Amino acid sequence: MKKMLMLTVGLLLAFLINGEFPASVSSVEAKEFTIRFGGTQPEGHPLTKGQYKFKELVEKNSRGSIKVGVFPASQLGGNVAMNEAVQQGTLTMTYSSLTYVGSNFEPNYNIFNLPFIITRETLEKAYETVDGSLMQELSSSMEKKGFKVIGYAQIGFRNITNSKRPIEKPADLTGIKIRLQPNEYHMTAFRLLGANPTAMDWAEVFSALQQRVIDGQENPLDIIYANKFFEVQKYLSLTGHFFDFAGFWMNKKYFDQLPSDLQKVVLEAGLEAVKFQRQVSNEAYNDYLQKLRGAMQVNEIKPQNLKEFQEKVSSMYKDYLSKTANKEFTQKVFESLGVKY
Repeated sequence: MKKMLMLTVGLLLAFLINGEFPASVSSVEAKEFTIRFGGTQPEGHPLTKGQYKFKELVEKNSRGSIKVGVFPASQLGGNVAMNEAVQQGTLTMTYSSLTYVGSNFEPNYNIFNLPFIITRETLEKAYETVDGSLMQELSSSMEKKGFKVIGYAQIGFRNITNSKRPIEKPADLTGIKIRLQPNEYHMTAFRLLGANPTAMDWAEVFSALQQRVIDGQENPLDIIYANKFFEVQKYLSLTGHFFDFAGFWMNKKYFDQLPSDLQKVVLEAGLEAVKFQRQVSNEAYNDYLQKLRGAMQVNEIKPQNLKEFQEKVSSMYKDYLSKTANKEFTQKVFESLGVKY
């Protein structure tokens, strides 16, 4: 009785001093939690800014019950190592490309690795799709593998750089040896386009371009600029052939140990942080493009040529649907994105 009276007095004092009650007794009495959030991109990159926004929101809305440490620029290891560390629980949180996740953890994410499935005209539909209930099935699958899905930031539209020639139509890719992420759908798409794709670890790409072991690579503009590919590549072609999301993942056991009110804080902060990151990424596009125009020969793709690119890879939609084990999910995503197949 005396303990309850003291707690009541404490709450009243908090109200008199701050003008409001604490969020909940559980938050006030909980031990302090620490989230270590590892990333691969450098300071100033849109994905890193998304990490810091998450930190800001979580620390503010948990009233200090959760502290978030941000570790960008691969301080805690590469993408593969950090994903494995989050799965095993030695790292709290990271982000990674759905290309990687589709190849290693949840194959249904591969639907987002199909070429031109997301275009600039359908980008808002894509946001609605990944933020909506349709993705709950994949979230549940990831939980069984040790991951809690926090949200989907973006890596963005991928574009081609190379040292040979401008890529204006599919025929221009003939014989071009290009580095891709190790994903079968990415590799297939570039074979259909006539290129000579090769999978290569990210850490080796710059030196391979410099030494002309490969002719080109493909990435969003911010990554092309941040990694100074303009020093070893002459041509940039704005193909926008893939659009890549970056899932924010947390170790599932860590998330489960948080009090329910703090779980809510983390999920709400995650959704707000990824929306902020997408906006930052989209706003930065023109800035990066302007910088790259000053360092490389840049060409846009004419509408009739873009259609030719899309037609060259269009068979992949029906092929994916025929082979996937989850046809219902696939058809719903196609419908959500307005994809014809």
